[in-house]
Formats: sequence, C-alpha cells, structure tokens
Amino acid sequence: MSSLSILQGHVYHSRSETAANSFRYPIFNIYFSVDETEKLQELFKRRYFRLLSFKPSDYLEKTGGNLKNEIEIFAAKRFQFHRGADYDRVYLQTIPKMFGYVFNPVSFWYFFKSEKLAAVMCEVNNTFGEKHYYWLNEPSANLNSQWMTAQKEFHVSPFFPIDGKYKFRFDINSDSVTAHINFIAADHSKRLITWIKGDLSELNQVSPVKLVLRYGWMTPLVVIRIHMQAVKLYFKKVKFFTKPELPENAVTYGNTNGDKK
Repeated sequence: MSSLSILQGHVYHSRSETAANSFRYPIFNIYFSVDETEKLQELFKRRYFRLLSFKPSDYLEKTGGNLKNEIEIFAAKRFQFHRGADYDRVYLQTIPKMFGYVFNPVSFWYFFKSEKLAAVMCEVNNTFGEKHYYWLNEPSANLNSQWMTAQKEFHVSPFFPIDGKYKFRFDINSDSVTAHINFIAADHSKRLITWIKGDLSELNQVSPVKLVLRYGWMTPLVVIRIHMQAVKLYFKKVKFFTKPELPENAVTYGNTNGDKK
C-alpha cells in the first residue's frame, strides 16, 4: 500500500424511512500516511499546481501544526492511545481542497498496529460549522471488516433524529477501501445506509486533467448535492428535526459488539 494514494470510487446513501430516497455519486479521496504530510503537500504543489491542496489546519483542533504530531497528541490526550504502545502508523482518508475549497462531511483516521487496524476515528463536520469525533477501538482486536457501534450524539441531517446509533465497518485492503456507516433508529429500524468505496492508486500516477474531467469541481458539489437532497426530502414532506444543542463531550466512544450488519 502506497503511503500517498488516491481513492477513486463512489459515495452511496439510501434512506428507507417515511420517504425512500437513494443516490450514488462519483467521488475521490486522498488516503495517506500522516508521516508523509509534507511530501503530500509538495506533490500537490509540484504535480497538481492549484488544483489540489491540503492544509493540516482544516483538521482536529485546527492549530495548523505538524499533522503527525497533532494526531499523536490528540490520541494520547483524548484516548490515552499512544504511538508505539498502541499503534505504529496512522492513515487519513479525506477530501482534499480543490481550487482552494473543501467541505468534508466525514474524514477517517485509521490507526494501524503491526498491519492490524487497531482503531478508527471518524471526524464529522456538519453544515453549521460544527465538529464531532467518533472513536472506535477494541483493545487487542483487529477492527478490519468488523462491525462497530456508537450512539449518535451529533446533529448532521435535519431529516434524522439524534436518538439512535451508528453502525460502522471498514474494509481496508492493499488496493481498495470501503467505509460503511448505517444509522439505526431508537426503534431498531435501519433508517440510513451509506458507504464510500473506491480503488487505491498511487497519487503521483494520477493525471490532474483526468481528475477534472471525471469529477469536475468536486468539493463544492459535495455541499450542493447535500442541499439538493435536502430540498428533495422537504418536498417529499419528510419529518424535520430542529437542531439540538451540541453534546457536552466532543467525542463519542464506540465498540464492537458481535453484530454482523
């Protein structure tokens, strides 16, 4: 697996409650070792000009410092999860800036220990400029291809209640990555199925021209499509939930529980 990769594939959403609605869009993410952040930034400048860029200050506590140091400090302070003892490398899957603009509904931080997936942190942003983290960890377990559960505590869509839980699963291979997130309501019904999946290739082998031709100005389209789907649901008279107060804790903790789906 390359330390600097691009993941090209699709994002899928399907809701079944009240008014069925599904969509599937092409998308790309970058997938890279945080140890190679400076190399990534240099590659963007040299090969992608102003098309793609990456700023560490868009993530975590937005200090703008060295990303490797920032995530190590963050994991140690928040989760008592330490490099060396608990993990040996971290990969970030996220949407890069495109022509200087980006909105990431969710970015995934993957913590590996001796080739096993030791933990995942989902960094979630909503359109109100708020952020929340879902921390998924089970001591000594390999979380790759395991279903994990966390209570939903952060408002993302006005068409879903806070009450319920998320089911997560990550299938990470040498040539592909799939991230599943399903929302299960308080009545145990599966209200939302989402995934992001794609194939990995080395970033320095991908043509900037081909990216533009295939994806267009993708990053603003993420926000446009979110609002287009919201309008569609509004006219379908889907129940609207007002925005609650932010949870007191910026982190929600999840775990594996033997569930298969």
